[in-house]
Amino acid sequence: MGVSIDRRLLLNVYSLIYAAGLVLYSGVVTVRRLTGGRRSPLLPRLGLSTIPARAAVERDGPCVWIHAVSVGELNAMRPLIRALSALPRVSLLLSTTTSTGQALAQRDFSEQATIFYFPLDLRRICRRYLRRLKPTLVVLAETELWPNFLTASQLENVPVVLVNGRLSDTSFRRYHRFNRFFHPVIQSVSHFCMQTKEDKQRILELGAEPERVNWVGNLKFDYHQTSSPEQVRLNEALSRILRRQEGDLLLVCGSTKPGEEEQLARVGASLRAAGFSLKLIVAPRHPHRGAEVTELMGGAGFATVRRSTIDIGSQRLPAAEAVVLDSIGELAGLYEIADLVFIGGSLVPEGGQNIIEPAAFGRPILFGPHMDNFREIAAVFTSNYGALQVGSAEELEARLSDLLKDSHAREWLGRNARKVIRDNQGAVDRTLEILKAYL
Repeated sequence: MGVSIDRRLLLNVYSLIYAAGLVLYSGVVTVRRLTGGRRSPLLPRLGLSTIPARAAVERDGPCVWIHAVSVGELNAMRPLIRALSALPRVSLLLSTTTSTGQALAQRDFSEQATIFYFPLDLRRICRRYLRRLKPTLVVLAETELWPNFLTASQLENVPVVLVNGRLSDTSFRRYHRFNRFFHPVIQSVSHFCMQTKEDKQRILELGAEPERVNWVGNLKFDYHQTSSPEQVRLNEALSRILRRQEGDLLLVCGSTKPGEEEQLARVGASLRAAGFSLKLIVAPRHPHRGAEVTELMGGAGFATVRRSTIDIGSQRLPAAEAVVLDSIGELAGLYEIADLVFIGGSLVPEGGQNIIEPAAFGRPILFGPHMDNFREIAAVFTSNYGALQVGSAEELEARLSDLLKDSHAREWLGRNARKVIRDNQGAVDRTLEILKAYL
């Protein structure tokens, strides 16, 4: 299957811009390495020696390459990965873009799939991966529409399905603005399984053919958190560190962003000054910010420790009033021990985060005004009294104060949240039926 001259020209321009960006970014990576900063998975994504050797072995059945960018997408894909791994004769490949996603994939999915980094979006590299791995089907999570990868998949006759698809306001505006370029990219995708009716309408407006688009729901509604022995030990250790006693209440603030932790620290300090016995766990969206967030919490008067400094197997655990969770893949299980949950990225204009993990545990949930990336899900929860939305840190403090006083209100909110989960399940089965047609 060929590529039109007009599309080839646009792809060449894109590739030049992308390559120039990589050159600049490689300088940043070099500086980081020299100064001991965070390492980048840039080199593994070149695929010079990191394409999994096991994948080249002859298979006796279909092979599905699943790509999830990072931790959030991996968690969303858990139920689908579980369902695909249960299919007879199907082998799985699983790629991520970020190092945090790679660490979580290696920890949780290495028995079900071959794990590796997703290639850089350069056509020759993408084709090298596809020819080596020989997938029957590529499954992309949420918004991963890389032009050269999709073109390479088309040239290699490998179908690509976008699952749990969503288009935020920002992504939709960007794709719409450059629709001359993105329209053929959209055409390269064999099928779209979208989270919401609005997401379905948006991908249709961008040029997807109606017969290739389905509204299937959000995979995360089928999420089932199982408490591993390690998670149970962690939950118990953090409860001991926070010296939780009868009357103490724990607020877990998940996936927080810069500018938000200061507000949460002030709210927490104010509530404690008002006489509430409140303990906090704050999980920054990016774990490398652990030291910064710990300093902020300490400045607000909380005796604070970082998860990364704790040996949960030790008999001598530190005492604290707040814990900063600067780790990967542990937040979802911690919602089980929360009395209240705040969803981060929502007091500041960052688009919010997903509500479903704490809702699955039946926890009372609050979030701020900025839930643009999860607008429809947020509306489902608020309209069914499964979560509370506040307009400011001051209103958050007032609502938390009300809930801290009223255990019945907390239980009512939690029950409603769990009911929303039950009423919206089934996305995995609907998605799996579509994927089976390509296997």
